[in-house]
Amino acid sequence: MLDSYLDGELEASKLIDIDEHVSACEGCREEVQLLRAMRGSLKRVVRGSAPSGLRDRIGNAMMGERAREEARAAESDAFALMGPGMNLGSWRTLVPLATAAAIALMWGAATRGVQPPTNETHAGFGDDLLAELVAEHSQPLPPEATNAQAVRGLERWVGVPVRPGSFERAGARLVGGRVVRLHSERAAMLQYIVGSGEDARRVSVIIYDAQKIQVGTANLAPRAVGTAEVRVGREKGYSVAATQRAGEGYLVASDMGPDQTAQLAAMVYDDR
Repeated sequence: MLDSYLDGELEASKLIDIDEHVSACEGCREEVQLLRAMRGSLKRVVRGSAPSGLRDRIGNAMMGERAREEARAAESDAFALMGPGMNLGSWRTLVPLATAAAIALMWGAATRGVQPPTNETHAGFGDDLLAELVAEHSQPLPPEATNAQAVRGLERWVGVPVRPGSFERAGARLVGGRVVRLHSERAAMLQYIVGSGEDARRVSVIIYDAQKIQVGTANLAPRAVGTAEVRVGREKGYSVAATQRAGEGYLVASDMGPDQTAQLAAMVYDDR
């Protein structure tokens, strides 16, 4: 279930169970770290068109890995004689991942040149996070918390205050909320309805710890809404807005226009 765990496809209760298991299980923790490292490398370096010959290099790497795996299988009995302390499972996971990472880095070097190392310690998602927000908004899952008190309780999993009333003052009606996974971090996703009948419009708000998650807003235009600093734009046909306040990050996607979406995002500045 680790792939689904890292993709944030599990319910909050299952995420919590796996979090607890991974913290206590060295083998699973090692695999999670490797998977995250590989995914992060792919996101950073696999950009643009693939260079010629990439298919052949991937095929050669896979063939080489198969040969190494067969050799390891032949030697497994010998390793078994060395006692239970020798763990081949970790290396069988590590080598394919290292091969994939090396191919990704080779692709990145061919398309962009070698990138310098970074000392960033937070999770940087760039514009990918906006795409994730819109994907969640366009096909929302049912909320797990369906009243204001339960939604506020999501704070314990997110690490920053979750204030559903901030947006209700603008006429939005709370539908509910749930915990979502943004790669390796947790965030709260709140769902609202604005208007009624044929005029009803949906609004989705992601609340996250801005100290841990960095959102790329280069494609969003800055806009002043009163004393609030909001960035606004469109993503796949939906209006999106982003803002921060005191270490709390807010991303808003809606079926409304950019002006109304920006006004909603700015409501967090009035919630003192």
